[in-house]
Amino acid sequence: MIRNIIASTFLVWASVGVTSADVTVAPAGAFSASGKLAMKKGAIPVSCHTTFNGQVSEQGAIRVTEVIFGGMNPLCKSIKALALPWQGQVDNPGRLTVDDMQVKVRVPLLGGICGPGPVTLAWGNTDGSATFDAVTLGPDCAMDGTMVTTPQVDIRSASQSGRSAEKDRQPGASQGAS
Repeated sequence: MIRNIIASTFLVWASVGVTSADVTVAPAGAFSASGKLAMKKGAIPVSCHTTFNGQVSEQGAIRVTEVIFGGMNPLCKSIKALALPWQGQVDNPGRLTVDDMQVKVRVPLLGGICGPGPVTLAWGNTDGSATFDAVTLGPDCAMDGTMVTTPQVDIRSASQSGRSAEKDRQPGASQGAS
């Protein structure tokens, strides 16, 4: 019973977009994240050029509104995102989570639905990228790949962002080359 209450509370928080107050995301707003995603459903691996489109708030709330699977492999057209929009959040400057990812693979005999479930991705601020590193999505799916954001998204801890802005406001701080 207690486990059900805790799980229900977590789902309510996830559905309202609870985010970490310890991060600042710039630029906030619309984003696109694209790259090669290797997805495996059961024994069928397929590599597709994948694009995730959505919105991110300055506080790190993520909303994925569209996912496009494409590329040279004809099996990519058999993969479809389900239950969009997906909600998520930036957990910290090095990690983000999409809480309710779900896809359907439409391949005879071996196809089926993966998810819904949370997917945790590593974040790289150097190039504004989210990496699926051997990410699993039940019951039998796995994903690997790196998605680079456009515009390039920067995620900082709120304390880092505050110190940087404070330094820029200090009298005598350099505002560029003379």
